Amino acid sequence: MKPNYKRILFGFLSLFIVFFGCFDKGKLGGTTQNNSLTKVQSAQANAHASNECGRPREGSLLICDEFRSRFESNKYLCVISYSNECPIAKSYIKTIQNLVKRFGVTVQFCLLDPGVGSRPINGLDDLIFHDNYGVICGRFGMKVYPQAVVYNCLTRSKIYSGKIDDRAVSLGVVSRVATKNYLFDVLTNLILEKPNTVASNEAVGCFVGPFDSIK
Repeated sequence: MKPNYKRILFGFLSLFIVFFGCFDKGKLGGTTQNNSLTKVQSAQANAHASNECGRPREGSLLICDEFRSRFESNKYLCVISYSNECPIAKSYIKTIQNLVKRFGVTVQFCLLDPGVGSRPINGLDDLIFHDNYGVICGRFGMKVYPQAVVYNCLTRSKIYSGKIDDRAVSLGVVSRVATKNYLFDVLTNLILEKPNTVASNEAVGCFVGPFDSIK
């Protein structure tokens, strides 16, 4: 029986096409996966840069530089978003004053005004920083006022974020007496050089923003 050369040649050609077709698909799949990974890594890097005030807009960098020069010279920083346009925030004036009086020697305080025209609190004028563009609010993840963030300036890490205490139950509902003094306990642990055991939580207050845009 004579060999069918045409059939054999066709078989080799079919194997050749299948082999290189699979190779190209695998290569294309690997390229797509690498591109996806690159996009994810880029997004993570951009998010980190935004958190550290690294956005490439000149206006935001200047705001961050001013904030750092004024408030990040100590090891610990306590930022409290505040506006006397918010009834909940206004109810914390005495609490904030007492916290600054008690811990202000060791901890640097900042009253972050989210750009709604806050009037200064008696005796705390030097602690106010106007954040009309929401740059610092975005950096510390502040969404309402009042909200407290305790920050380690040396390690650039958050120690606590959330309520000052548990008096603010919901919008329009504020108890007269606190049963849990979250911020006081966090700052006390810092003073005593103890590990923080107070868990971060979601603050209750008036929503910050909308902000002006940086030109």
